[in-house]
Amino acid sequence: MIFKMFTKGFLIGAALITCSPIVNAQAILLPSIGVGALPNDADTVCGYPIPVNPDMTFDSYPFAAGDTIPNFTLYDLNGDSINMADLLGYGKPVVIVALNYTCPYVRNKVTIYNDIMVSYSNQVTIIGIYQLEAHPDDDYSPNSGTFGNVSANVNQGIVVNQHATYAARKAAAQDLITNEGLNIPVYMDGPCNEWWTNFGPGPATGYIINANGTVFVKHGWFDKIANGHDIYCDLDSLFGVTCSGASPTGDFTMMLTTNDTVVGYPGTTIDVEADLINTSGADVLIEIERDQNNLSAGWESAICADICLNPQGTLYTFLLKDGETQHFWLHFYSDPSAEGQGSARMSFTNVNDFSNQYVVDMHAISEYAALSIREPEMNDLVNVFPNPFSTSVTIAMQSNLNISSIEIYDVSGQLVHMQLNIDDSKISLVRRNLSPGMYYLAIEASDGSVGRQKIVVQ
Repeated sequence: MIFKMFTKGFLIGAALITCSPIVNAQAILLPSIGVGALPNDADTVCGYPIPVNPDMTFDSYPFAAGDTIPNFTLYDLNGDSINMADLLGYGKPVVIVALNYTCPYVRNKVTIYNDIMVSYSNQVTIIGIYQLEAHPDDDYSPNSGTFGNVSANVNQGIVVNQHATYAARKAAAQDLITNEGLNIPVYMDGPCNEWWTNFGPGPATGYIINANGTVFVKHGWFDKIANGHDIYCDLDSLFGVTCSGASPTGDFTMMLTTNDTVVGYPGTTIDVEADLINTSGADVLIEIERDQNNLSAGWESAICADICLNPQGTLYTFLLKDGETQHFWLHFYSDPSAEGQGSARMSFTNVNDFSNQYVVDMHAISEYAALSIREPEMNDLVNVFPNPFSTSVTIAMQSNLNISSIEIYDVSGQLVHMQLNIDDSKISLVRRNLSPGMYYLAIEASDGSVGRQKIVVQ
């Protein structure tokens, strides 16, 4: 058996924890997953697989209660390292929480992370591991497989691309720490997402690790009571204290904050939104169900409350505490290639009182009229080539008409380029600063007719 003597302070993040001389058995962990030496800021962050139909509870992924975890060495923003085996060698259990700035659920739990560090400082050590972004603005979610940001982030001005470099990961972590008031020590996952690969793929996973290196409890979603995860009860159980939880007895009200029918642009996410409000004097367990999901071809819809499900998820349950309001979004992902519509029947039900229920039909419509492009496509009158393109695109009329003007809109309906007084049957447009993606051309011909064409920038 390996024993280790500790007689000096231990540096965790910016805090020096002073330890009395103790002798503890060194935890025997699985082989280290990395990351070795301190990564360079310029190191490229590796790609990740896009999940297909993931278990959105994230409870079925490693590691489970009783499993021995692997060792790992990670670094904080200042380049100071932490080694899991050494940390456990102090004889205290360790609470590990997965972090990223673009997960609203993570941000909502910051006060609990901070409270654990203060309230249980003599009993456990808590650390955060900053990993991949859950809702990058420019890429697919590594957790749900959906593309792009979510409204909860956009409304708060939180727009973060997936980390291209280790420095970008550090910058996102600093934003979370600064803007949300996070106080626990935070360490960066490695450039090739070593920690996430082994402990993921949840965006807000939590673990309590026994001092011997085994998992005491795993939370697919940290402290998600509706999934049976109560961090305070689990900490009490860790120290032999019986948790006296009670069944939620409260009720709630639901109020739409948009119309039940919302119009948007083809290719955008169109949201019908509501508030779920609890002023009843007690907590309430709410079940959200999507039913009668009728969508145009190429459309999807998804439930989003304190967490966002992928489009395959039809049922979601969460605890709404007394005095709190939870915003709700029904995301309609519209087809970028055509106008369309979608509708879904949503029910919001008090699990412990079925009479406390709201059923709402929610609708979304996508149309090009919102782009100020008033006429049908001009496929039979205009050639656009090459399409997709990377440097320039040629637009040529097929009839005896000339092109008078061209406007380019992005999929959100914003005018990004305009060229007037052309008076020619053919014109070449240089890409300039257009980002990769789909755009709409509004083409006015010399006879005053206006039509549209889709173009794709690679």
